[in-house]
Amino acid sequence: MRLVPFEDLDWEDPPRGYYLTEVKQKTLWKDEKTGATLALIKFPEGLADKIHSHPEANQIVIGLSGEMEMPDGTVAPLTPTAVYYFDKGEKHGASKVTKECLTLFFWDGPPDPEIIE
Repeated sequence: MRLVPFEDLDWEDPPRGYYLTEVKQKTLWKDEKTGATLALIKFPEGLADKIHSHPEANQIVIGLSGEMEMPDGTVAPLTPTAVYYFDKGEKHGASKVTKECLTLFFWDGPPDPEIIE
């Protein structure tokens, strides 16, 4: 067992390249062999990201705090009571952060994106 105190990890710029604001992350765990990654991600208010997919990884997002408006206008509160799941290759993004968000992201393979728009 390893204990990873969040406060001991620095906020870093995410390596994926599709964010449109000053998104920051703390990588909590990464499997160097498979690329699977667990990260704490902080989104400031504004348009968060470009439309993209992850061709080699399913993505699971657990909201911890904040709120996002989806491209269809739906406002999604990000609380630990909901899990958002995106299948491998599923198009998503263009989310507008209406209240700063703190989220936990898990990709079961390399999260390398394919930018669509």
